[in-house]
Amino acid sequence: MKPYVRTLFVLIAMVLSVKAMTQGSSFTVFSEKGENFTVFVNGDQKNSKPGDHVTVDGIFGPNFKVRIVFRDAAIHEINKTIFNKPGGEIYYVLRPGKKGEFVLEHADSDYIHTGNTVKEESSGTNSGAGAKSSAGKDESTVKKSTGGCKTPMAEGDFQASTAMISNAPFDPIKLSNAKKMVETHCLSCRQIVQVMYILSYEASRLSIAKAAYLHCYDPSNYEEVKNVLNSTKSKDDLDKYIDSVK
Repeated sequence: MKPYVRTLFVLIAMVLSVKAMTQGSSFTVFSEKGENFTVFVNGDQKNSKPGDHVTVDGIFGPNFKVRIVFRDAAIHEINKTIFNKPGGEIYYVLRPGKKGEFVLEHADSDYIHTGNTVKEESSGTNSGAGAKSSAGKDESTVKKSTGGCKTPMAEGDFQASTAMISNAPFDPIKLSNAKKMVETHCLSCRQIVQVMYILSYEASRLSIAKAAYLHCYDPSNYEEVKNVLNSTKSKDDLDKYIDSVK
C-alpha cells in the first residue's frame, strides 16, 4: 500500500473516531406499562411534556444522573446514576418491581424497539413477537443457572458501590475497588457489564470479566459480558478462562 493511501486511511479513521466522541451517547427510556414521565439528565429537563418513550442524545462524561418524574404523582420518582457508553446507545425500561414501586432497569435495543412487555416472572428484558416463547426462554435460563450465588446484589447497594468506584481518581484504583466488589458480591450479568463500563482500558475490563464469573447469578447469559470486550483476543482469553474453571 502506498504511503499516501495509508495516511488517508489513518486520517479517515481519526475523523470517524473524533466524530463518535463528539456526538456523545444516546439514552432511551421506555415505560413497560405505558405510564407517562419526564426525564431529567444531570438536572436538565429533556422532554417538554410527559411521554412513555423518551430519547436523549448527546450525553457526555463517564456517567450521568437521571431523574424520572411520573405524571401520576402517586408513583414515586426515580433517581439513578448511569454509567455512560461513549458514542453508543443506552436503553432502560421502567417497570414495577417486586415490592410494587417502579424501577429503572437496563434493557436491550430489541426490547425497547418492539414496545412489547415481558412477564413479571421473567428474569431478563427479552421480548418481541412471540412473547410466549421469549418468556419460556427466560424461565429456562433462570432454572439452568449454575452460578455460585442465588440472589443478585440489591440495586440500591449496587448503585452506591459503583458510584464509589467511578469516583476514584485513577483507573488502577477503580480496577482494584471493582475487583473487590465483584469477588465479594453476587452480581447479575447486567450488573457486571455496568461495572466494566466504568473502566477505560480493555485489560481492566477483561480482568473484571474473569473475576466476576464465579460470582455471577446468571452465567448462561455471560455472552453479554463478553460483548463489552472489543478485541477478539480478549474475548478468546475470557472463553479460555471460563473453560478452565467450569
